Formats: sequence, C-alpha cells, structure tokens
Amino acid sequence: MSVCKPFFLGHIESGLLFPFPTMQPEEAATLEMLEDSLRQFAADRIDPRAIDEAGRIPPEVLAGLAEMGIFGVTVPEAYDGFGASNTFYARVFEIVATLDGSVVTTMGAHQSIGLKGLLLFGSEEQKRRFLPPLARGEQFAAFALTEPTSGSDAASIRTRAEWSEEKGAWILNGTKIWITNGSFADVFTVFAQTGVERDGETVDRITAFIVPRALRGVSSGPEEKKLGIRGSSTTEIHLEDVEVPPDHVLGEVGKGFKVAMEVLNSGRLGLAAGCVGGAKAILAEATRTAMQREQFGRPIADFELIQKKLARMAFDAYAMESMVWMTTGLMDRDVDDYSLESAICKVYCSDSLWRIADEALQVAGGMGYMKENDWERYLRDARINTIFEGTNEILRLYTALAGLEEPGEGLKAVAKALRDPIKQFGLLTDYARERAMRAIAKPDLPELHPEVAAIAGPLPEYVAELAGAVEWALRRYGREIVERQLVLERIADATTDLFRMACVISRADSARRELEDVVGEAHVIRARWIVNDAWRRVRRNLAMVRSNPDNDLRVVASEIVASEGRHLPSVQVPVR
Repeated sequence: MSVCKPFFLGHIESGLLFPFPTMQPEEAATLEMLEDSLRQFAADRIDPRAIDEAGRIPPEVLAGLAEMGIFGVTVPEAYDGFGASNTFYARVFEIVATLDGSVVTTMGAHQSIGLKGLLLFGSEEQKRRFLPPLARGEQFAAFALTEPTSGSDAASIRTRAEWSEEKGAWILNGTKIWITNGSFADVFTVFAQTGVERDGETVDRITAFIVPRALRGVSSGPEEKKLGIRGSSTTEIHLEDVEVPPDHVLGEVGKGFKVAMEVLNSGRLGLAAGCVGGAKAILAEATRTAMQREQFGRPIADFELIQKKLARMAFDAYAMESMVWMTTGLMDRDVDDYSLESAICKVYCSDSLWRIADEALQVAGGMGYMKENDWERYLRDARINTIFEGTNEILRLYTALAGLEEPGEGLKAVAKALRDPIKQFGLLTDYARERAMRAIAKPDLPELHPEVAAIAGPLPEYVAELAGAVEWALRRYGREIVERQLVLERIADATTDLFRMACVISRADSARRELEDVVGEAHVIRARWIVNDAWRRVRRNLAMVRSNPDNDLRVVASEIVASEGRHLPSVQVPVR
C-alpha cells in the first residue's frame, strides 16, 4: 500500500490517489478558529526579528503556545493531547511556520520527532508517565541521534549502553550533537549501541531509550552559533555513566534503528509542512514588495520577468501543499507504507523553499540583502531544511533504492527461472506478458473531469517509462547500482516529479468537480503548468539514465580531489 513504489513497476494505485483527501468538517472548523488565535497571538507576542537577534525564544511565547495546546496536537486525548489527525497537525505546523522559523523548529523537534517515538513504540505505562506533561507543554522533548562521527550514517553511532546487573540499569555513555531543544528539553529519545545475542554471538545493535534530564550524568553543552533559526536551541548532549532503568527502553532492545527510521519518516512530513507555510509567507511578502517597488515609473510586478518569479513561487507552493496533504491523507487512512512519499515531500519541499526564498530576495533587490529587512533572515532560516532529518542527497538515494527493491527481486526471480525454463515457464510467461503490456499499454487513470483529463496523459505514459528505465538500470548495473549514485539521483528525481504530477492532478480533479467557477479553473491552470514542467524533467532524467556524461564528471572530480581543489586546466591565451 504505497503510491510511489508501484511507479517502479509501471503501476498507478488510483484507489490511493483519488479522490484527493480532505479534512473532516469538524476538524476544518477547529483549524480555522485555531489559526485565528495563533495569528492574533503572533501579532501580539511573537517578534521574529527580536528572536533572531537575541538567539532565544522568550519563555512567555512558549507558555502561550502551550496554553493553546500546540505542543500536543497529535497526542491522544487520553494523554492530555489534542488527538488530532496527521493532516490537522501538518496544517497547524504550516501555520506556525508562517509566524517564525525558530518557533516552528522548536515545535517540530518536540512533537514531530521528540515525543514521536513514545507515540509509536511506547508501552502504555510509558505513555501515561511521560506524554501528559509533554502534551501540555509543561515539559519538552528532544530527539538525540546525531553524533560527532555519525550524521547520515545513523547505524555507525558510538554512544553505548551496557547492562549492569549490579545497578539493575543500563549504563549510558556518549555525546550527541546538534540536538534541537537541547538546552531545555526535559525528556530525550536517545539511541545507543547495545550488545545483543544473534546466532550464538554477541553483536552491536542500536537500542532506543527514554532519558529524562533529571537522571544523573545528563548535561547540555553551550548553544551553537547558527546561520539561521537562531532562536531555536541547538546544543550537544553529554551522557556520562547515566543509569537508565530497564523500563525506559523504547520498543525492544536491539530494535532501535527501526524506531529511529519510523520517527524520522513522520518527522520529515512535519518539516515538509513547515516548508509549505514558509513558502506561502514568503510568496505573500514578495508579492507586496513587487507591487510597491517601482522602477522606470511602474511597479515591478508589471514586468514579465518578475511575474515569472511570482508565478513559479505559486506553482511550487501549490505542488508542495498538494504533496504534503496527499501524504498526510494516506497516513490518516492507515496506509502502512508512506516512507517514500514522506522522503519525497521533504526533499521537494525543502528544495523549493530554498529556491523561493532566493527568488524572493531577488525581487526585493538590493534592500533584500540588507539586514534591516527580513529577506536575508528568510534565506538563512530556509537553508537548514535541506539538511535536517536526513540530507536531501541521502533521501534521494533512499527513494531510488527503496523503489528498486521490488523490481530487483522480480528480476532475480526471472534470472533464476531462466536456469530452469521448463519448470518456471509460468513465471517467464507472466514476465514476458507484463513487459509487452508495458510497451503497448499505459497504466490507467480513473475517469477525470474533462479539463483535468486533457492534461493528465503524461502521468501514465511516464510511469511506464520509469518502469522501463528501472529495469534497464537493474540489468545494466546489477548489484553495482548501489554505487551509481548519479543514476539513482535521476531515478529519484523522476519519481518525485511523477508524484508531484499525481498529487496535483488528483487535487485539481476534486476541486474542479466541486467548483465550476474561477477558483476551480485556478486549480486546473496550476495543475496544467506543473504537469507540463514535471513530465519534461522526467523525460530528461530517464533519458540520462541510459546515456549521460557521468564519466567526465568523475574524471574531473578525481582531478580536483588529487590536487586538493587547486587544479584547473591551463588556458593558453594567444599572443597577438
């Protein structure tokens, strides 16, 4: 049950894509009231420039947000939370992101990842003990995975927990770095290597622990000096002979890597929702600036090159929003596997927000570069999102490799069948039939509104093309595909664009069926532009899976590394 994984097999799961997910009316009404309260609170109490310059969020701001229930939106009511859906949480996160980058970062570190492990893997006793004060905002949570020698390679962490029979506790030692909420969090989800028995041998496996700050040996380092989101707290966490009771193990001993990955899957979606909010806020500000700023006796909004920037921002924001809402809708329908969709949302939304912030500063011109205005802060705050919760490079590789898994298994089965074709004739016949069908028939879409159907054709066409490129790459590279990162990047980017197309087609179809006015037409216009942009990118990326200049890139990179970055080809200037 996934939208994106079937793309790799040439299939479209229309039942998951259509109709576009919507919020329940009761939640929508509650969200509207909460948004009004948040915006009024922000107008009265939140000063983003002051937060940035001071490098801290005033305690009264966090206390006010806690009173509104912001820190327990996804926590069930049984544990003093709001008990809202994933879609509701994403939209709240989006709203808070329009108020201030540091505030939304603090909220996300607390709720998207800090306490998420408790929600997903905590025992009933653990939930009743730890969640209520966290949901009420009386305490704060943090997620402690990254270490000085372990960033994207999470499995290589060195923090250790050894079981002590004498103490009747796990003895935890290590250092975690770049921990958001690190200076004031009361509860940490900490990951450490533990010895476990596997096939008669003791091997290291990661275990997740609930570590209250109150335990002796837990301390924070000084605040990091950051490029952006300066009001959020980022510190090291030091763990020195911390005695962690056995009932503080989160999930099972040795199964902590799964805990970390599941939490990050969810956290990436919150981050993507925050990028949506940031994009909308920046677009609104850039539009006001374009209307007010005059050159050659006219507002610069009159000029096509500025109009292009504003329209591109709007297209990106629409696609970002559609992708996030589709994925939270999948979560709310209890779809088991949304890992690819979550990773894709994080990559696309963070890349898009960075592009939007950069273009908006360009609209502002020279004044955008000056610290007295907000544009440079938007740019600084946006930059971290391509690094947070898995760098975009790592997530692109994850997207491609996770999607390749099932087609790869299928080809292994075919290769095995070829060694004994008589016994496996049925399998080979099925494979040949499916390959032939993919060549002559494209996956089906449901009946769409005529205006949307007119633009939707490239989706099934290029889903089939993706499956063909995937098969070619697996046959060409075999196991070596893991090292062909440039090929994997193209496959991931093509998959992202297919998901982008699918989401906006679904959204425009639902909107046009309900709205036969200019608003419905606006959805179709946005979908048409996005689909046309996306399929051209897909075509280029899939073509370059088979034919590309990657070897030239590798040669030049090797030259640069060998010369420590100093080497450039000499240029002979002719003497006249």
